[in-house]
Amino acid sequence: MSKKLLIIGAVIVAVLAALPLVGNMGVKKITEERITMLEANGIKVDQSDNGSSYMTTKRHYEFTLEDATAFKNYLSTLSKAQVPAYLNTMLDDVVMGADVEYSNLLISSDVLVDLYPIAFSQEAGARMRVEDAKLYEQMTAMLENREFMYHMEYDVSGERFKGHIKDIDKTIIFEDGRVANIVFEKAVFKGEGTLVEPKSVDLNVKRANLDFSLPDNAKMKLMMEDLSSQSTFSAKNSFDLTYEAKRLTFHFNDAMSKLEVSAIDMKTTSKSATTDGKLHTTVDASVKQFSMEDLNNSVALENFAFKMDADNVDEVAYEAFQKASEQSAAGSQYTMLAAVGVVSKGFNVNIEKLSVEKIAINDSKMMDGFNHTIKIDVKEDDNLIQKLQVSPMALLQNIDVDAKLNFDSEFYAYMKAQGNNVSMADNYAKINGDEVLFDIILKDGQVSVNGQSL
Repeated sequence: MSKKLLIIGAVIVAVLAALPLVGNMGVKKITEERITMLEANGIKVDQSDNGSSYMTTKRHYEFTLEDATAFKNYLSTLSKAQVPAYLNTMLDDVVMGADVEYSNLLISSDVLVDLYPIAFSQEAGARMRVEDAKLYEQMTAMLENREFMYHMEYDVSGERFKGHIKDIDKTIIFEDGRVANIVFEKAVFKGEGTLVEPKSVDLNVKRANLDFSLPDNAKMKLMMEDLSSQSTFSAKNSFDLTYEAKRLTFHFNDAMSKLEVSAIDMKTTSKSATTDGKLHTTVDASVKQFSMEDLNNSVALENFAFKMDADNVDEVAYEAFQKASEQSAAGSQYTMLAAVGVVSKGFNVNIEKLSVEKIAINDSKMMDGFNHTIKIDVKEDDNLIQKLQVSPMALLQNIDVDAKLNFDSEFYAYMKAQGNNVSMADNYAKINGDEVLFDIILKDGQVSVNGQSL
């Protein structure tokens, strides 16, 4: 019996010892599938051994954009927010690198991945050298030192990943004398799905700062603290997104102007879904405190809130508008026609809440603010483009609006005293205690306020 046990034990040991020689075929297969997919969509992939051993496989990959049209067409199948930054980077003519490491044991499905830009393409490098040789030298050095890096652990079998983005604290000097200080600190993330098409991503960033010293003693500074986002994706136009920031400050000044902006406790949640070719989107945004000040004016708000939903938006027309916006300037004829295409299909917008709890303007005290609700129904009209060519006002016949505007009386009185043409509204205003109300109706091109026609 003991001899048989020894033989069985020897066989088991031999099999276990051979496992690393066989390799982790599961991880290898999935990796090769991802590479094949990228190659089929315009990305050239070069790979080489990176110091593999008996127990571990290590591979180095380099990804270069070869067919921009094919790659853009692939990215267009995803939600914009779903596309990882390292994929978008390749559209800017940056060569991406990846170091992949995994165990050769079949029982392991964990993969270590470092993703980082390694070089500019020849064309991009030549352009940057002409535009700013000093910037090119510094950026090239940063790429060589791998100062822009995602480090992650990926569970292939469970399609889960987690990791961090390398901290950045760098000063860049431009040829024209500008100086930029960049700080990006303690960014961690986790998610589910593949690294190319994630199903969900959670990101937290402790601090992100950009400080510019510009010519003529001008300065610009942007600072953000405690940023976070949560994203889930089920289809291109079906997703849930939440963005939060503890604090944002922006400062700009030069010899002629000055601008200060501050916001505390910002949060935006948006949800989008598609049913039978129609989009439904909701947005819920809030800011606890906001202030803005220039050399002449200032405004301070407390508890800003915005809550809106839009539905019955034609998905095909909306995607055509998105594509036109990406390919053309906002005011181009192509983009405008695509926008009219969305409107011609009709949709509904319900602004359930647009409010500010407290507001102060210039030297005023803090006053109660306002609370509005607005409903907009746009009728479907396949002949809208032809009608607009005859008269731009034809659009009003297709829009119904029901707006209920509610101002605190003290705030309304302050606005009147500033001479902002608010006094013209007095003929239509409805006073209800400490509130000034305006019930505005637009229907069949006719407008009424509190029952009075305009």
